Amino acid sequence: MTKGDAVIVAAALGLAILVWAGFKFLPGDAGDLTAIVRVDGKEVLKVRIDAPELEQKDVEILNGTATLEFGQGKIRILPLPTHICPNGICWKTGWVSRPGQSIVCVPNHTTITVEGTRDEVDSVVR
Repeated sequence: MTKGDAVIVAAALGLAILVWAGFKFLPGDAGDLTAIVRVDGKEVLKVRIDAPELEQKDVEILNGTATLEFGQGKIRILPLPTHICPNGICWKTGWVSRPGQSIVCVPNHTTITVEGTRDEVDSVVR
């Protein structure tokens, strides 16, 4: 391999890394982001989560009240006492921000789903 070949290979590799990093780390436009909260399959709250400031809102769930924190394109459930949610999986999920992502609290029959005008593709199976 000549010195010129090495330069071409290095440039191609560098370009490939830059393209990969751009797709991986730069946010895509998901459109208007909203979160839909359902308890027992019924929609109880629908909020826009793409506001610049964080907000909090209380939602009545089966065993008590859950506080949601949302804004800046993301949403989460704040920590719940064990008598409301024994395992705490819902609040340990943390922030969700992409269309199609969900937070689920099975003991309280509660789901929070992020929706946008453009869904992201998780995978393709043939």
